[in-house]
Amino acid sequence: MRSLVEILTPAPSSALTTLARVKGELDIKIKDDDEVLLAKINEASSDIEAALGFRVPKEDVKETFWHDTVSLPAAPISRTGLGTPPETTLFLSRKKVRTIASVVVDDETLDPSEYRVDGDAGLLDRLDSNGCPCVWRFCKSVIVTMTAGYVLPGSSGRDLPYGIEGAVVALVSSYWASKGRDTTLRSEEIPGVIRRDYWVGAVGDPELLPPRILASLVQFRRFIAAVA
Repeated sequence: MRSLVEILTPAPSSALTTLARVKGELDIKIKDDDEVLLAKINEASSDIEAALGFRVPKEDVKETFWHDTVSLPAAPISRTGLGTPPETTLFLSRKKVRTIASVVVDDETLDPSEYRVDGDAGLLDRLDSNGCPCVWRFCKSVIVTMTAGYVLPGSSGRDLPYGIEGAVVALVSSYWASKGRDTTLRSEEIPGVIRRDYWVGAVGDPELLPPRILASLVQFRRFIAAVA
């Protein structure tokens, strides 16, 4: 199953914390570094989102699902069976789903009684006439239009978990502490007359964030197990 997300109403900001919060954490009282700090906040917010595995800000979006292959299973497959898993649940690209405006299967709009959403987890189940989960069956696509995401710090009614904001603040603080240093330098020797070891790795790998920050995000991250 694949999906494509179209943002209908973009969030006004993607910053997962505020300049005031970061300056308070770093005990900075002047405005000289505000531009740099704002850039670091956006950078850290992007890194934290990558580690979480989903986009965080509240937005109106349309997500279109379609099959990877043309062939469809002839019959429902047991949840405990082997091979291709049944598509009883759609893993939405967003968590904190607030409202579902519509679910359209092959151009036919479903009644709300025909599906069930776990808003916090971002999971959408197909229901049969008895209200029991059943396989999503379609030829062309399933289109889900929804409002999902968190209200960010600095906005009225903010509900972004403080653990996520705290991770962003900690990452900005880490960036700030390493300002002017080569962050790829792992070790340096003097005898001989010098030897430097540099880190080389994949850019954007969330596992390369500081362990204490990753640990604070575990309860919020999205993990989808791969099926052999």
